[in-house]
Amino acid sequence: MDTSTLENIAEDLISHKLQLYGLLVAKPKSDRFGTDLLVFSEIADNVKFCRIQNKGRSFRGSPTSNIKICKNYVTNGFLCVLYLEFNDNFQDLFIFFPNEIRNWNLNSNDEYQLNLSKSTASEQLKRFRFESSKIGLIKMLIKNAETQGEFKGLVQGFINITEENDTVKSHGSVK
Repeated sequence: MDTSTLENIAEDLISHKLQLYGLLVAKPKSDRFGTDLLVFSEIADNVKFCRIQNKGRSFRGSPTSNIKICKNYVTNGFLCVLYLEFNDNFQDLFIFFPNEIRNWNLNSNDEYQLNLSKSTASEQLKRFRFESSKIGLIKMLIKNAETQGEFKGLVQGFINITEENDTVKSHGSVK
């Protein structure tokens, strides 16, 4: 099974779990800055959210695997969720918060990288299992999110206005 199929499974599973705990989940039409899902605690003025990047990996075809996340994606409002297949009968879901991701190795491509081995992954990832206790941490992360910084990471644009007769010119960009 390719990683995109596994990532879709992860996305559906994490959406399901988050909604069970009253969080709102939105799916962007396209992936920007590693954002597969947006998670809100409520939709109101001054809305806050976190971004989730899903990863799907399997040990079925290989005894090793890894996860890579671009360093620039990891803000204080970013989470990574890993759906990991150990074999046909055992899969698990793991969640990584920003400070945990920042503890991974930084490779030469400026990506955080977590290397996994089938023989050690269960023990290595035990404390990152997605359990109900993680929901409170997600809600706290959303509450403390720097909304402007998250929007700044998601919105890009450029404006160029020219008025022929009045000679008004304006240039700008949003990044």
